[in-house]
Amino acid sequence: MNSPAVDISAILALSSSATSLTEGTDLFVSREPTRPDAVVSIFDTGGFEPASSTERNDFPTIQVRVRSTTYTLAYSTMETIKGVLHKFKNTTINSTLYQGIWASSDIISLGYDKNDRPTLTLNFRIHRTA
Repeated sequence: MNSPAVDISAILALSSSATSLTEGTDLFVSREPTRPDAVVSIFDTGGFEPASSTERNDFPTIQVRVRSTTYTLAYSTMETIKGVLHKFKNTTINSTLYQGIWASSDIISLGYDKNDRPTLTLNFRIHRTA
């Protein structure tokens, strides 16, 4: 089973409403490079204990971070990502069934980095089955 961040990156890269995102160019897993100015980064953030059953039910969490050149662009990008992921359900990605993905917070501003670029974050909880 892949890291949830890897699978979420694939979902965003394949999404028709987020088609401008390309893995390794402006979409990254577990890192936020200094360039380009506008990037989306996805981080595994732990999660909840797996259910004890014969099927493997996992309940991981992820954090999506968006950095852009303006606050308005960063917020718009995050709203698009939220629209793609929140309530995503019953779809197999990389051999793992994603039974549901839900935003577990609203969009949070982390302020501006040393290059005056705004960064926003949004947390998601996931239910997936191997």
